[in-house]
Amino acid sequence: MLDEATLSVNVLQFAGKSFDFDRVVEVGGTAFAVFGRTETETEAKLRPELVRMRVVVPLEWVVYDEASDTLGLVRGGGAAAPRQRRAAGTTMLEPEEFRDQGIDWRRTSLPDLHRLYVPREFAERLLSPEGRAALGLPP
Repeated sequence: MLDEATLSVNVLQFAGKSFDFDRVVEVGGTAFAVFGRTETETEAKLRPELVRMRVVVPLEWVVYDEASDTLGLVRGGGAAAPRQRRAAGTTMLEPEEFRDQGIDWRRTSLPDLHRLYVPREFAERLLSPEGRAALGLPP
């Protein structure tokens, strides 16, 4: 398992985008790494708004890929899924459920243009009142 110093100097490649490490939170006895990114909703709008995206994943799934000098994800005890080159798409048009790095994901839209990406198997736990409180989200 990677330490916070290693996490903070590398970026996570996820869904064709780079995410910076934010912090570690504990929910239901499991340590989760939280990664974040902020981008504009769309450049085509007269006044584009900022979208704040967070990826929350079990800390033990985060691995350092020496070849690309980035962080990746490996589902507990499994082998690394082949990296698929994905073009970064418009966040607002992404499907709510998708697969990335061999993991099934759920994207949840929150107020004030926040997007939360969690492994589908942990969605219920992370979106529970306890999970929302740990992540600093409204109930």
